[in-house]
Amino acid sequence: MATYGTSPEEGGIRALFESSPAVRVHTSASAETAFLLGLIALCAAPFAVMHGVALTAGGLGIFFAVVGVATASRPNVSGGVLAGIGVLLSCAALVLVGLRYVGLDTAFGDAWVPTIRQWLDDLNALLPRS
Repeated sequence: MATYGTSPEEGGIRALFESSPAVRVHTSASAETAFLLGLIALCAAPFAVMHGVALTAGGLGIFFAVVGVATASRPNVSGGVLAGIGVLLSCAALVLVGLRYVGLDTAFGDAWVPTIRQWLDDLNALLPRS
């Protein structure tokens, strides 16, 4: 039986794992923030009332994505994909809002407001009142 450089007397496979350095990898907080801001911006973009929220979240999402890509290029830091998805979501939200400035009606979420309000009223009716 081959032990590949370690002998059974030295602790075997346990000694091999204990001697190897543990690489600690963490996700960039700015990449996570970029993803969340892009998601918020894209969810807010279809509603005319949330127009300012979509612009603010989209702009901040792109900023944090650039910082996230820069920090993810370091060793032991992940999050490059999250930052990339954050850029895509933020850009899609900004395009939807930008098309509204051009004159196209991209506020398709406004038709859903009565339905969403009814759902929330139904959920509130389920809660007991004291």
